[in-house]
Formats: sequence, structure tokens, C-alpha cells
Amino acid sequence: MKFPLFLVFSAFIAATTANTSPPYTFQQIKPSKTLKWHPCNPGFLCAKLSVPLSYQNHSLGLASVPLLKYPATTNSSSGPYQGMLLLNPGGPGASGVEEAFTSGPLIQSIIGSNWDVGKDVNPVTGLKGRGVARVTDEFYEEFIEFGREVGKECEERSGGVRDAGPHMSTATVARDLISIIDAFALTPDGKRSAKPSNLLNYYGISDGTFLGQAFASMFPSQVGNVILDGVVDPAGYLTNFTSASVSHLDELLAAFFVYCHEAGSSKCAYNTGSTPKDIFNRFNASFMQLDPRKAESEGWSNATELQDALLTLKVSLLSPAHSPFEYFPIIPQVLLDLESALQNQTLSSWALATGAIFGSPGPANYKSPDWRLGTLCSDQNNKWYNKTLEDLRHQLKALKEQSIIGEVWSMAVLGCLGWGVKAEEIFEGPFGGVTETPILFVGNTYDGATPIEKLVFVCCLLWSETNIYLECDIVSEEL
Repeated sequence: MKFPLFLVFSAFIAATTANTSPPYTFQQIKPSKTLKWHPCNPGFLCAKLSVPLSYQNHSLGLASVPLLKYPATTNSSSGPYQGMLLLNPGGPGASGVEEAFTSGPLIQSIIGSNWDVGKDVNPVTGLKGRGVARVTDEFYEEFIEFGREVGKECEERSGGVRDAGPHMSTATVARDLISIIDAFALTPDGKRSAKPSNLLNYYGISDGTFLGQAFASMFPSQVGNVILDGVVDPAGYLTNFTSASVSHLDELLAAFFVYCHEAGSSKCAYNTGSTPKDIFNRFNASFMQLDPRKAESEGWSNATELQDALLTLKVSLLSPAHSPFEYFPIIPQVLLDLESALQNQTLSSWALATGAIFGSPGPANYKSPDWRLGTLCSDQNNKWYNKTLEDLRHQLKALKEQSIIGEVWSMAVLGCLGWGVKAEEIFEGPFGGVTETPILFVGNTYDGATPIEKLVFVCCLLWSETNIYLECDIVSEEL
């Protein structure tokens, strides 16, 4: 019998088929033990590779891994055909298929048109301080209960030894990568590639860098051209995954006030005063009015409305922290509308309109929770399972001290309180060593999710014979 590696993965592809044009056609492709590519989206090829459901017990049957490829150009001006570059966008649990579909052509334009690109393998100084608006326990309890519901359903539906649940860890995905490159080596493309086809060529982003480090630690002799961008400290990922990730989040948010000031009122409608600090003070005046804890303790009738608005604002600010070029231009109008909503007492309408842009702050907007919890909670060896909110107070306190929007970063670990499916195999180290090919590590000075200090630690202390490229930027000290 054949079993899907990720049950919910199939469901997600189906949902994408219904809502994305052009549609994926994985449902129509029969899994195969060899790589058989089929035309799917215009300009792309799709395949479903059969792999062992369990690498520890092959008698449990097969799983299938969906693959999407943006093929190399025939007779490329970049030179001879190089091989296949595999992608992982992080998450954990984000879709490499979507990453290949949206970014494959761009990545190929950078590395050269003689590469195939694709694959899915998954699964400010002035801002900090204690006197900031904080969410109530209701937010945390809502996500804890949501995680318990998801965990219970997944355990009932896919928690058995022949189901997907025990086989969603990063260690299993690393072994899937071996299956993929082994299958590729047997294809005509694998046999003609200039690069050794038995080596992994890989671009991992954020939590995809944890997979890259796990693979390199498990299979150092099969590391080819590997780029790890936005580097995760493996020890932090396995034990914390909270405050260790957001040490520069407020500094990145502070950049908005700096660039709004530099742009001037003609390009940033939220600009005010003569310094970035003046813009921050304008923001802080609105932010401090969203205080559901005070409203709740004093029995205000609008405590729930304030909570919803505060969470919506914090989620809205998290989006530009991840994608500033996309979201910074939107923030001025969002903040102007917030001022009007506070003045006119229309916060509910503001939260609804803003949530339509950035997503609801509640569990309903938690994308692919099955994948994310299945990977993260398994990798952490279910250490949070059956814990309570009180057990997390120390973690949540650290988040609050790191960032004014730190609470919304806690959603993933809150869900792990309800994930009881145990992974068949996890990899907890040791990490590091000497690889067949040096690894290229990439980082930004102000990264809202993967601090530059983690990159330096990982490069200098865990891995030898590595190359380092640091993409730096300066945020004004005026804040």
C-alpha cells in the first residue's frame, strides 16, 4: 500500500487547485519510484516520487513527495547543465512547491538558467520597555485550545504507525532529500549534470536552514552547493523557538519610522515632526490606548474590542517585519485609520478592515497548522505536550521583554501543548563538522526572525570550512 507522507499536504494542494490559476495537477499524477516529470503549470514540470513512509521500517509502505520543477534552459548561455537545486522556504511546514512556483524563475535568473529549480520538502531602541500595551491571557488560551483540537484530530486520523503523523519530523525530511537526489542521479538529467548528481544542491530559508544543517550533519559527504539564508540556531530551535528568534524585531520595526521620516510627507502620509522619534511618538500615542488589560481590570465595556484591535495591530506589524518592501508602504494608511478609529470609537470596523489585509490574529488565520505543529512539535520531542499556560510564563515573559509585538510570535509553541503524536525519528545533533562542499551562510543585520548573531554563532562555532556573506544595513540611532 502507499500512504501520503503528509496527509494534510494533499489537502493543501487540493485547496490551492481550487483557488490558484493555473491549477496544480498533482492529483492526476501517479506516484513512481523513479522521477517521471509531467507538464503542469505553464513552464513547470511536476512529479510525485514514492519514498519509504518509514526509513526505519520499510515494511510500513510508501509515501509520496510532490515535486515541482522549473527546468533549466536548453543550450543555456550560462554554460553546461549543472543539475537540480532544491528549495525549502521554512515555516516550519511551508510549501516548497509554492516557493518553486512563485520564486523559481527569479532564483534561476540569479544562479543561471543551466539549473533546474524546485522541490517541496515538507513538511528599535525606543520601542522596548515594560510600559507597552499587552494582550490578555484569552489570546494564549485560545491558541492552546486550538492546538489541542488540531492535535487530537491529527492523532485520531493520522497518528498510527502506518499514518503520516509519526513521519513528519525534519530527520525524515532529510532522508527524503537523499531519496530525491538518488532518484535524480538515475535520470538522464542526473547523468549529464556537470555537478555530481549524488550531492544535495539546496537553498533553505529561515527554518529551512535547520533542515539544511540537519542534513549536513547527518550526511556531510553528500553536501553540494548549499545556501542557508536567515540562519536558525539548531539548539534554539529545538529548545526555545520563541524569544531567541525576535531579538531584532523592534529594531526592524523602528526602520519604518526612519524611512517614513526620510521619505517625507509626500511619500509617507504618517510623517510628522522633524525626527523619526516624532513619528514613533505619534505611533505610541495610539498604541498605548489599546490596553485591554487595563480595560478588563477596570471593567470597561470595550475591553474585548481593545483586545481585538491590539492583536490586529501586532499581527499587522509582524508582516512588514518579515516583508518590509511589500508592507511598509501600506502601514502609513493603516496607522492613520487607527487614529481615526480611536477618535470615532470605531475600532471594530478598523480591526475588520485591517485583518482583511494582514490576516486575522486568531487561530482561523493560522495557515497549515497540521504541517507546522507536526514538524516543530516533533522536532522538539513533544516537550510542550500537555503543559499549561502557567508552564509557559517564563517563555512569554521573555518574548514580551524582547519586542512590543512578541506575544504574536508565541502561536506556534502554544499549539505544541496539544500535539501528542510522537515522531519515529528526530535529529537532535550533534550539529556541525566538515562537509563535502563548504556551506554558504547568508544573513541580514536586522532580521525580524533569524538574528544575525545566530548566523555568526552557527558559522564560527558549529561549522568549519564555511563561507560567510553578511548583508548589512544601518538603522538610525536617533530612536
